[in-house]
Amino acid sequence: MLMYHKVGEPVATRADRFLNVPTPSFRRQMRLLARLGFRAVTFGDLADGLAGRAELPAKPVCITFDDGYSGVATQAAPALRELGWPATIFAPTAHVGRRNDWDAANGKPVLPLLGWDELRALQGDGWEVAGHTRTHPRLADLPDEQALEEMRAGREELEERLSATVRTFCYPYGSANVRTPELAKEAGFVAACTTHSGWADAAQDPFLLPRVKVASRDDAWGLCYRLFIRPKLG
Repeated sequence: MLMYHKVGEPVATRADRFLNVPTPSFRRQMRLLARLGFRAVTFGDLADGLAGRAELPAKPVCITFDDGYSGVATQAAPALRELGWPATIFAPTAHVGRRNDWDAANGKPVLPLLGWDELRALQGDGWEVAGHTRTHPRLADLPDEQALEEMRAGREELEERLSATVRTFCYPYGSANVRTPELAKEAGFVAACTTHSGWADAAQDPFLLPRVKVASRDDAWGLCYRLFIRPKLG
């Protein structure tokens, strides 16, 4: 599983590079993966494959985007469309069509997020729109009842607005305590991913799946390093 946030957003200051992969780098990364024999699947497909409910390609890759930044549709989606590849986007429903205001207090760039029509268009390309709570809180800091409501309400709103079953989830900020995975299951999800680094496999807890984080400075060979070399360094 690959973890992205922004793709191709404008860069004027060093802060603008935060979680922002240049469009040419993203294109080269996707083309390299295709040449290496990988084939993209959605998180839902991956979860089913890891659980033995469905078959997966020989070399599956799940491309995920947290938060739903506008550049995902304008910059990342065309590159994936050329390959016929789907992806998964995690959308906090209270912020759809607005901005990532949760970053305003920590000095990170505040940018437009995709609206409902844009999310539907990505669905039409085979993308999965998955759960990311309603308001993007740190779930580990909330009482269980409030954390559960954030997850459940976000899932239900996605299903209502997009007319699709929502089965997978991503913890905002990667924030989860020992009880959060069970709450995600109670909220109706079949799998959830974290911000912990690593390759996902069937032996892991399906509600604590790791991802490979792709940084702004990574080009195609930087991605190769993260995928094939860094995991062996311990």
